[in-house]
Amino acid sequence: MAKLINYSYKFLIISVLVLSTIFTTGMTGKAATTTQYKTTADLNVRTGASTSYKVVFTLKKNTVVTKTGTKGTWFKIKSGSKTGYASSKYLAAVKKPATTTTTASTTVPSKTTYFYVTEPTGLTLRSGAGVTYKSLGLSIPFEAKLKILKEHKNKWIQVKYANKTGWINANSLYGFKSTTSFSTASTVNKSTTYLVLNDNYLNVRKLPNVAAPSIGKAVKGYTAKILRTSKNNWVEVQFSATEKGWISANTTNTTIVNKIDQVGNNTKGTLVGLKFVVDAGHGNSDSGAGGYDLKGNKVYEKTLNLKAAQAIKFAIENLGGTVLMTRNTDTFLTLPQRAAYAKNNGGNAFISVHHNSAGSSAAQGYETYYSDKTNSKEFAESIHNNVIDAIQEEYPEINDRKLKATDFYVIRYNSVFATLLELGFVSNPTELSRLNSTKFRTAVADGVVNGLLEYYGR
Repeated sequence: MAKLINYSYKFLIISVLVLSTIFTTGMTGKAATTTQYKTTADLNVRTGASTSYKVVFTLKKNTVVTKTGTKGTWFKIKSGSKTGYASSKYLAAVKKPATTTTTASTTVPSKTTYFYVTEPTGLTLRSGAGVTYKSLGLSIPFEAKLKILKEHKNKWIQVKYANKTGWINANSLYGFKSTTSFSTASTVNKSTTYLVLNDNYLNVRKLPNVAAPSIGKAVKGYTAKILRTSKNNWVEVQFSATEKGWISANTTNTTIVNKIDQVGNNTKGTLVGLKFVVDAGHGNSDSGAGGYDLKGNKVYEKTLNLKAAQAIKFAIENLGGTVLMTRNTDTFLTLPQRAAYAKNNGGNAFISVHHNSAGSSAAQGYETYYSDKTNSKEFAESIHNNVIDAIQEEYPEINDRKLKATDFYVIRYNSVFATLLELGFVSNPTELSRLNSTKFRTAVADGVVNGLLEYYGR
């Protein structure tokens, strides 16, 4: 009997110890666990687990916090040095990177490699390879050159900047890698000068070196104002409405002048050396506006646009200029295709031809549009003033509806000076009959070339 009691006692002691170990381990593991959560909305944090408790601080949406405990449907959280309770329905779990991820997924470049920042707003330096890691309070600026210390498989890289070592996103949207070391130092041009491409084509690059990615090509006749000049004699130009680029001036293919009328020899009174994109709006299934003339004939805007664009083309070419038409027939192009035409083909300026329409058949007159985003006001103003003069010389009754700023897609997202002409109203039978005549289109074309001659100082 004594042995049975002794065995029972030993079994009881062992069972208690095992259960205690399991319970303690489970509790310790739970207590030691901290989970990252992200707020799904602006969130009030309170002194207790209920809306009846006082708000101690507020978190912005997408703030990452640490959960340290649970009370019902409320979490006890920590944000920086502050703690409090927040409703769990406004907190989403953030997958925490494995502790071995950074070391197991990183490599050191076999050759010295640099990363050049091309993101205009700079890049945030973080403590780890991802956006969930905290910021080190430092933004690496545009055009910075950084030696890559380590590369993560998710395309983040470890670098050192201003005595701080951290990680940045090395996606090609924000910069590029190169084993070539070069300086990005440059100076802003104090006087106005222009780059002219005399022959062939040159790549336009993100930074002043052949190691930098190309953002497009400038072709023969391309002319642009120089914004900056680098130490290695590359020049920066406004290549598109949203993007600047660099072109090498270390070649006989380029000339730098202080007046655009120096583009070619004996160019006074001509448009020699200049290339223009003339865009006939609408086309094919996109007829644009339509109206009936005085004879009752239905006329579509797409047809008028093409005829007027062809008249402008002839007038420009007659003065030695080069013209690229976005369309020569009844075809359809998207707005992005039209807007990119000058960039893709090296044009100096872009002129889009349209005709207007209104609910009232009495509306009539000519107006011109430009976008402030492409610095085209002076260019469009020169075209407008000369076109209205030429039209009113033939038709004194024509209404001048003035120059207007707007952001039509084809002029807002263009790489060069751009303007859009609304030549008249197809909804007005009298005006439509006038618009659909050789005499009117000739007056418009004369006005356009006079405006170009004036603007380019020819």
